[in-house]
Amino acid sequence: MELIIVLGLIAAILLSGLRIIDQQTLAIVETFGKFSRLLHPGLNWIIPGIQSIARTMDLRVQELSAQVEVKTRDNMFVALPVAIMVRIIPERAAEAYYQLSAPQEQVKTWVLNTLRSSTAAMTLMNMYEDRDELAQAMQASLAERMGAYGYEIVSVLIDQPTVSAEVQHAFNSVIASERKREAAVQEAEAKRILIVGEARAEAESQQLRAEGLARARSVLAASLTEAIAQAKGSGISENDIMYLLLETNRLDTVKYASEKGKLVLMDLRSQGGQPALQIPLD
Repeated sequence: MELIIVLGLIAAILLSGLRIIDQQTLAIVETFGKFSRLLHPGLNWIIPGIQSIARTMDLRVQELSAQVEVKTRDNMFVALPVAIMVRIIPERAAEAYYQLSAPQEQVKTWVLNTLRSSTAAMTLMNMYEDRDELAQAMQASLAERMGAYGYEIVSVLIDQPTVSAEVQHAFNSVIASERKREAAVQEAEAKRILIVGEARAEAESQQLRAEGLARARSVLAASLTEAIAQAKGSGISENDIMYLLLETNRLDTVKYASEKGKLVLMDLRSQGGQPALQIPLD
């Protein structure tokens, strides 16, 4: 009978010391108030009355959110929404528990100090454009600090800065002015390219016309030389040949003028001191 009672007491003691630890958690075990060991997920046992679980630590990634008020280099007061993804390093869970009394508040305080020192040298425009670089700098700084206390900074996210409606309107106006200036510069450059292209094309066209005219005159001169030589060979005098050429040229001019219309053609060949002919061409 006594044996049964003893065995029952032993079984009760053994059962009272059983502890089940959930997945992604660790338990801090203390022996008479002093850290003893860590309990991992699964079935564990502690010495009843001697050992106790001081706290269960969650190993999952946790999000710490903060709204940080900062001042930029151009004297703008900006609210920065910050989200920090942090988790406990499993093998250093005891350090995370014993060294920081309020880890969330302390992380937020470090975030505030880091942001204020980093944004003091930035303008509002830089803050909008360089948020990723600012987040990376913060993550590096927090990782060094929190790593000493058993915490890992997984990532730091900085949302769009929030300013007053008046500042936002002024900021948008500045952006719009810059875009208009850029558009004007691009339009002026396009016009310059067009003008230069037209001038280059006109120059090339004039050159081609000049070359064509030169070739035409060369051909004409060669033809005239050949015609004069043939006329001389036929017994025609040089004066008659010259008169024939001038008359042919005059008639070609009259024909060209008549095709254009609304011109007055004056034949200036002198006959008794008066112009020989005035032909109105309508």
